[in-house]
Amino acid sequence: MKNNIYIFSNTILSRKDNSILLKTIPNSESIHQADIFEDEIDGVILPPSNGHEPIQIKHLPAESIDSIYSFGEVKFNTQFFKCLSNYGITVNIFNYYGQYVGSFLPINKDSSGKIHILQYKSYCDESDRLYVAKAILITAIKNILANLKSYLYSGNNLENYINQISSLLEQMRFSDSIENLMGIEGNARNIYYQSWGEILKQESDFEKRIKHPPIGMINSLISFGNSLLYAVCINEIFRTKLTPYVGFIHETGDGKHPLVYDIAEIFKPVIVDKVIFRVINLNMITKDDFKKTSKGYYLKDEARKIFVEEFEKRLSSIIHHNRLNRRISYRSIIRMECYNLINYLSGKLNSYEPYRAE
Repeated sequence: MKNNIYIFSNTILSRKDNSILLKTIPNSESIHQADIFEDEIDGVILPPSNGHEPIQIKHLPAESIDSIYSFGEVKFNTQFFKCLSNYGITVNIFNYYGQYVGSFLPINKDSSGKIHILQYKSYCDESDRLYVAKAILITAIKNILANLKSYLYSGNNLENYINQISSLLEQMRFSDSIENLMGIEGNARNIYYQSWGEILKQESDFEKRIKHPPIGMINSLISFGNSLLYAVCINEIFRTKLTPYVGFIHETGDGKHPLVYDIAEIFKPVIVDKVIFRVINLNMITKDDFKKTSKGYYLKDEARKIFVEEFEKRLSSIIHHNRLNRRISYRSIIRMECYNLINYLSGKLNSYEPYRAE
């Protein structure tokens, strides 16, 4: 199995034969404020060396890498990108605040214009678009209910929240427009977030979702976790023949990746939310692990590493998939979700049933 590489320090990435060469500047946090200088030759911002520790160098066989996730300032060269293209390696970039910025996606030799046309056709068909969007959002709410029921069995007082969300789920089944569907789904998520006070064992002022900027440590964790999931989803979409530019719930246009957001809706409860519950309830991350800035609350570097490690463990964890009747990782389930959608669009399946947590 190929590995994901997470880079937190400021690093220079290059190619050495058939390996990726990482030159890491030790003990340097992500670039921010005034502790930087600018390389006048290349125009790349990198931190100054403290002169006490040598630059750390690692050689990683390119054939062993699936994706690279960068959270520090990284300098690339042309040969590096050629190597990525040869081995189909994606690079996902996050800024200093942990927000997903974008990805480098090599040319997909298996890309299919036919599948792209089927996506556009379904998107333009009002009835079919609503059918797919409804399938995704109804499943997302079912996965939310699965989360709550798992904690209900642990003795948490969640019956009222479950009943309210279940009632909204029934309304979603009869929704006749994308706008109405999203409105009901939004109400269900608001109730879900209100229930977190019963689940989280640390004291928190979290009551509702605030995105821009994230206010408080729980909103910060949700934003960071969702950013990680978006990067994973675009990687898996890239591995299939789908295009991320055509979705069903979210509108197409403005250079966004609506299909990424669509697929992520299914997996936020079972991946991102579960990781948040774990790191908070086990005190792996506390309020002292956050920085308050004018742009909101953001994880410190060490806490970010902890969250990413737990996120990767969750992605790699093996579960029993009831529909397939076999054991499989969450990362593989995300890719299979893309193929599931392809099979529906191409007519191989008469219905589209997204992954549902049991």
